[in-house]
Order: sequence, then structure tokens, then C-alpha cells
Amino acid sequence: MKLSIAALLLGSAAAFAPPASTTTTSTTHRPSATSLSMSGVDRNPNFAKLAGGYLFPEIGRRRTAYLEKNPDMADRIISLGIGDTTQPIPKHILSGLVSGASKLGTSDGYSGYGAEQGNGELRAKIASVLYNDLIAPEEVFVSDGAKCDIMRVQQMFGSGVVSAV
Repeated sequence: MKLSIAALLLGSAAAFAPPASTTTTSTTHRPSATSLSMSGVDRNPNFAKLAGGYLFPEIGRRRTAYLEKNPDMADRIISLGIGDTTQPIPKHILSGLVSGASKLGTSDGYSGYGAEQGNGELRAKIASVLYNDLIAPEEVFVSDGAKCDIMRVQQMFGSGVVSAV
């Protein structure tokens, strides 16, 4: 499911691309737009197609335009935009953050880096509470956010990438 959402987002990224233009070659020494000069790693050339600007205002404009045409959908939209930063953090979330941070200050509670697929206890809760145990905790992946995941998918399946299984 997560991959299909990421693929959908990648497919819609073309909407933010600037119009195609011709490129000129310069005689000055500059790193290639598709090569990271320090590491020698080729950059996916599609990153150069992304227009400057911040994604969340565009999401807001599209959501507003959609709601103008479909006002009956207002209570059914789940916004994955920037979020509401006008309200304080709810107490139950804040207490969980404080408790988790406090544990890191003790020898018994310190955990170091977490598992790459996410905290096991959290994955079990997600499988149980959100999916009514229809999936196993091992099928749940908790990441550090969609932006990082989209970048990883682009790197993994980018042009010129060879993958072995």
C-alpha cells in the first residue's frame, strides 16, 4: 500500500515540473546536473525537473479547488499536507513524548538507534488497533516521513540504477 501511494505521488510530481527547455553547454567548469561531484554518485535527472517552491501551498490550492467543486466532500478529506500548527499538542501525545524522552535519559530506557522497520511495540499497536489484527506487526513499516520515503523510492528505481534481489 505504501509503495502504491508513493508511486502515485511520484506520478503526480510531473505537475510541478517546469516546462521543457533546451539546455546549453557552458565552457566553465561546473559539476554536472546529474552528478554529485564530491561523491561521484549519479543524480536522478528527474530531480532537476522539479520546480522551485514549497509543496504545501500547492496542496492547499488543489484541495481548495476540489472542495469548491465538491463541497459535500469537506468532511471526508484527510489532509496529508502540513498539518494544523495553530493548536497546542494534545495532552495524551505530549505525555507520550515526555515519557519517551525521559526514558532515553536512563541506562535501562536508552535504546540507541531503532529498528529500521520501526519500533516493534508501535508496529504491534498499529497492526492491532488500526488494522484490527488483520495484518501482522511484521507487515507494518514505520518510517521517518513521506519525503524521505519518496526520495528512497526514486533512488531505488531511478534511471541508471541496477538492483539485485
